[in-house]
Amino acid sequence: MVRRATAVWIALATGIVVMLLLAGGVPDTLELPARDALLRLLPQQRATATAVVAIDEASIRQIGRWPWSRSDLALIVDRIAGAGARGVVLDILLADSAPGDDVLAHSMLRIPTITIAAIGDRGEWLVPVAPLREASTVAHGNFELDHDGIVRRLASTKQSGDRSLTAVCIEAASLVRPMNVAVGQAVMPAFRTPPQAVPIVSAADLLRDRTAVPLLRGRVVFVGPTATALGDRVLTPVSRVPDPGVTVHAAATESLIRGQQIHTIAPIASGFIAALLVATILLIRSRALRLVAAVAFAFLIVAGSALLLASSGVSLPLFTLVLSVVAAAVAIEVRLITTALRQSSAVTARLETGLGMPAGVEKRDVAPRLEEIATRLAEVRARDAESQRVLAHELKTPLASMRGLSQLLSGFELNDAERRRVASLLESEAGKLESMVQGLLDIERLPLRNFESSSSVFDLGDLVEKRIEFLRASAHRTIVYSGSSGALVRGDAALVERAVDNLVGNALKYTDAPITVRVQRLEDSGAVEVEDQGTGISDADRERIFKRFFRGSTAAGTEGLGLGLALVAEIARWHHGQASVERGAAGGSLFRLALPLLHAPGVRTSSSATAGRPRPAADTPAAPEEAPDETSGARGRDVRTPAKAGGM
Repeated sequence: MVRRATAVWIALATGIVVMLLLAGGVPDTLELPARDALLRLLPQQRATATAVVAIDEASIRQIGRWPWSRSDLALIVDRIAGAGARGVVLDILLADSAPGDDVLAHSMLRIPTITIAAIGDRGEWLVPVAPLREASTVAHGNFELDHDGIVRRLASTKQSGDRSLTAVCIEAASLVRPMNVAVGQAVMPAFRTPPQAVPIVSAADLLRDRTAVPLLRGRVVFVGPTATALGDRVLTPVSRVPDPGVTVHAAATESLIRGQQIHTIAPIASGFIAALLVATILLIRSRALRLVAAVAFAFLIVAGSALLLASSGVSLPLFTLVLSVVAAAVAIEVRLITTALRQSSAVTARLETGLGMPAGVEKRDVAPRLEEIATRLAEVRARDAESQRVLAHELKTPLASMRGLSQLLSGFELNDAERRRVASLLESEAGKLESMVQGLLDIERLPLRNFESSSSVFDLGDLVEKRIEFLRASAHRTIVYSGSSGALVRGDAALVERAVDNLVGNALKYTDAPITVRVQRLEDSGAVEVEDQGTGISDADRERIFKRFFRGSTAAGTEGLGLGLALVAEIARWHHGQASVERGAAGGSLFRLALPLLHAPGVRTSSSATAGRPRPAADTPAAPEEAPDETSGARGRDVRTPAKAGGM
């Protein structure tokens, strides 16, 4: 889990990144549509302060082609004034002089009137002609389009040259309630009253039918084109299709009159919120609770954004905050999964080491490795079950003998000589039992040792050569050695010596002829080969010779419990190597112990493979009359007396 200090630093870094991104407007591509979606979900409000007199297709058919005469416009203004409207906004560009300007100006003086100005192609203001300008308040009607072509904001004031004009929606809202104009600031109407919800009266109906007049009473009335061929159409955050500019101005005015403007919180405040949320996610220790918290935070961000937008017009960076929470939850899950995979790989490697499987597979997927481990475990269980069955059988003989000898001692009157003979036999059977148990313990304990902490680098050739010199001197037998130094391996030198002792001891048991020991390089392995000239091992026995308690068909007449070669095989597996046997060139058997070579350059090795390693007391040569025991595993023991029987 993330430590507290680390979580705090990550949260602070997240807050700073969020603040910088929002300050640069980077997330706007996603934030603005998210805010639009929330606005469309909010309940709509009907227009109460504005209305539109539309120059639509029906009006053009009745009154005539556009542009209309100033007298027709004057008649429309008179009708609006007579209806008791609060004011009129002529969303019509009147920059050119025309007959009837004085008539229109006279009508405009009857009611507070706002006229539209626009900035031309050369940056000059296109304002109404002098009589109309003097009879009205001039305001700019320019829309500010975002990168996606949607009108979300209006410039409170616009300046070109020495003239600065206020936005038409601000001037229109001022007819209803006082408005504070911040020069050069962006005004963001909430459009809770969408443009299509503003009441519209056709100019033709207004001129011919007075039933539409009551609808205009007390409202600010916008006069402008809605016909498809006239004027501009724009999209707002709540529009389904482009709306006429005049209805957009009216809807924006409705929002300003109600005080429904959108205010974005400062980037530093958003960064603080993001940091707080991320820190909370990172510090939760329970995985289930952390996921619940992430989902709950995401829901609260969305719900809180909608509530703030509806109640006070405050806009939170919805997408950025949700992304921060999700990213924090995903990041910690990825970290947990990565850690679990690393731990799984490490555990798998330890299992492979314990099962004697080849090393160097860390880059493979864990799944196939686990399948191999499961297969190997099944093999181990089967082998253990067989070993337990054989062990129970093998223990019966010495235990039965010991029981019989004990009954003999306790149930019969024996003279001193007979008592000593029985006691000697009892001691011999107990010794066999002890050797069997010790051999099994050696085999069972070996896989539990950690390879990395128990191994070192040594020269296989140097180790075997020194060991053969010792065995040759203690056995007084001809042991031919060939090999060279330079075969570097990683492992436990004492275990390798023990394996060599067992292989040489078995070879000496089954032949009087000289045996040959070789150390050679085989591709990526360093191999110790022990070859005898005995009768050899049958093909059927060769496949089972390294199993516990197994003794070949040619082993009759020789002592042993069938554990020595099993220990050799276990030592090979622990070193990620292999033990094998094949028919020798002279008809006997060739045993091979192959260990992986160390290819890492610059590895320092000691001049002696076992330098500084204490040698067990079992290295002392045994008495000549003792027979070799392939299960004892004691170094230098029982190698001087040749066995008369061939094979294993």
